[in-house]
Amino acid sequence: MATTTVAYRTTICLIWALALWHSWESRGLFVDGSAFLVQIARREWFFDFYDPRLFAMVVGQAPIITAVFLGVTDLHLLARLLSLGLFALPTALYTLALVRAKDDPVLLAAVIAAIGVVFMTTSFFIVGEYNTAYAIAVLVAVRLVTAGRLTVLDGLFLVVIGVLAIRTYEALIYLGPLLSAMILHAVWRAPHRPWLATGLHLLSVAGFIAGMMVAVRSLIRPYSVEHLDETIETAANFWQNLQFDLALAAVLVVVVWGLVRPRDLLAARPYRWAAIWLAIVALSPLLALSDTLVRPLAKSQYVARQAAGLVIITIVLFIWCHGWLLRDRLAAFAVLRTPQAARRFLTFALLVLLAIVPADVYLTRTWSAYLDVVRQEVRSKPGVIAFEDSALARHPYDLLVEAWILPSQSLAVRGKQGDGIVAPPRDFKAWQPFSPDEPYPLGKFVWRE
Repeated sequence: MATTTVAYRTTICLIWALALWHSWESRGLFVDGSAFLVQIARREWFFDFYDPRLFAMVVGQAPIITAVFLGVTDLHLLARLLSLGLFALPTALYTLALVRAKDDPVLLAAVIAAIGVVFMTTSFFIVGEYNTAYAIAVLVAVRLVTAGRLTVLDGLFLVVIGVLAIRTYEALIYLGPLLSAMILHAVWRAPHRPWLATGLHLLSVAGFIAGMMVAVRSLIRPYSVEHLDETIETAANFWQNLQFDLALAAVLVVVVWGLVRPRDLLAARPYRWAAIWLAIVALSPLLALSDTLVRPLAKSQYVARQAAGLVIITIVLFIWCHGWLLRDRLAAFAVLRTPQAARRFLTFALLVLLAIVPADVYLTRTWSAYLDVVRQEVRSKPGVIAFEDSALARHPYDLLVEAWILPSQSLAVRGKQGDGIVAPPRDFKAWQPFSPDEPYPLGKFVWRE
């Protein structure tokens, strides 16, 4: 069984190794990320098009904007830096949560489970601010329950995180009130309330409530009504995300079993049943050998983000209950406080994380191959390239195609002015940033090998 030190170090090393690799492979260009890169190169400034997402976007784009200010014109390098900024922000927040939880095996297991079940299975669309919002929620929850008293340092930290949360988009509509309630509960139960530390904690609540209000307004007056309707319609399609479903199933086996028969958490039986699901997750890339859509799919990660938010709420409530609310009232928490049960629980969480890695590796490799094909098509054919006549229309590259972004992806990987632009499919009639026959002039910005 894993010790807290082994689990803590393994998780930190793994998530940062993956973040760096994903950045090297320019995974941030997936779907909206290509448009972000093109707009940043075109403006030579932040792509800050939507206020409810502003703060998370600005922080994530800091590395690429720094490079642009320093005169970098290589879109390949800029794509990697954009990816790095997007991955580094939630990865850093989860790292801080791991550092704070490293001495409590149950809390550490909760953080690792959040990374495995949610972040690893829904972050292919890393440009989505929900990745940051979910990491914020886990970090704040862990920080609160591990604080023995109200301190100025904790208060300042929560204020900074609360400011970031103000404009981190729609997930704050439910995470904002939840985290505010946790902070107020921490203030209420504190044995001593120094005025400065207390004031800072209460000030941070204002940030999370403001984030909730911004999220509410973004739904009342959305950037695109069509996009909002599509988001609502596809929220129930989380089942299409095979890795999310199987990892969640494994966790539910242990959680439900522990609630019904808490003493069994001291033994291996519930974990053996859960391991069946984890084995399927780990072997899921082999499904790509078949000709069906039952396989790891990058695009399915996006539609699972709303269901993932419910998982994050549950994990935050678990952290809260373990730390304060039901610590001495629920038999499962009493059992988990025993060293043997805690270590089994922690080992299981680490196995959940490791089981997701093969699918992540598979999807990243398929993305790299897809981007190579886009580059080959663009550089071998001038002018507008019909999608149907390109290699992108063939399997398995078609699994990564999002019609509206094809012109932006083409423009991003052009090696010189005059290289081709892949047009969306002929039956595509929806909005796109620019017409394929009139691409944005990017001047000195080109993709270099």
